[in-house]
Amino acid sequence: MFNESKMNNEVLRIKNKELDQIFFALSDKNRRLILSVLVSQDLTVGTISKMISISAALTSKHLKVLARSELIEQFKFGRTTISRLNYAKLSSANIWLSSVGLLDVLDISRLESFLSDQKII
Repeated sequence: MFNESKMNNEVLRIKNKELDQIFFALSDKNRRLILSVLVSQDLTVGTISKMISISAALTSKHLKVLARSELIEQFKFGRTTISRLNYAKLSSANIWLSSVGLLDVLDISRLESFLSDQKII
């Protein structure tokens, strides 16, 4: 039998897992600094490490966390890896923060059903 409540909880868990990854990535000052330098341009690991004054190895580790959370995208250009800010993923975290998480629990289909039953729509 179909359990709508269980399905909604699964969807929320997926969204919450993504948000957990994003906020974990944002919890470190160096990763936030990396994001701030990527706002203006796509950069290599070496350039980022020089700009924020940490080693290339540590910068690479931070970039891996940011890539796992999808806050950045990385692509190869020859033998060089370029990092780019993923504005869409950052925007989804911002939307969640703006709503204080309330939109996650809102069930639009139930709202539409209620409004229809009440002859509002």
